[in-house]
Amino acid sequence: MVTFATSEGSLDIPDPLIRAIVHNAHRRADLTAATLDATGLFESEAPRLPAAFLLELSAVIELGVWERQGLRKYLNVDLPTYCEAAAELAARAQDGPAAFEGLKAASLSDRVLQVWVEHFAWDGPDLIGTEVVVGDFDDDDFVDLLAECVWTHRHELTDFLQDGGTNSEKT
Repeated sequence: MVTFATSEGSLDIPDPLIRAIVHNAHRRADLTAATLDATGLFESEAPRLPAAFLLELSAVIELGVWERQGLRKYLNVDLPTYCEAAAELAARAQDGPAAFEGLKAASLSDRVLQVWVEHFAWDGPDLIGTEVVVGDFDDDDFVDLLAECVWTHRHELTDFLQDGGTNSEKT
């Protein structure tokens, strides 16, 4: 546990949350690096980009991942869509490095991380290879989603059950 002194008293951050945030940061950094590599813009030399720009870019990418995975419909949060966030980041980038200076320069990144901490299963990507939204949602939606997941993975589930659940190497 890590304890921080704040103006409102002590703030205790449990070890599982710290580990989850570190894993999330690594995953977002990998996604951001892969995205930058895919553009081909920096093949001749390493880019010199402001840290706040990279944090904001990682947040935009994260929003895109959530949308492609169909998770945004389960999040009742005040965040822009991927397209809105990408357009806003591009507009800020037009203003140059000064647009990414100061304590609030990565505010979207902060908000996306907060939503992730509050609404996602922290170990989802490591345990099952995908993000999982936790929290309140309609029972019918949950049953539909569970049925879709079981149907999609029915062959794997059958193999697992036939093997007595002991062979964890089958996929």
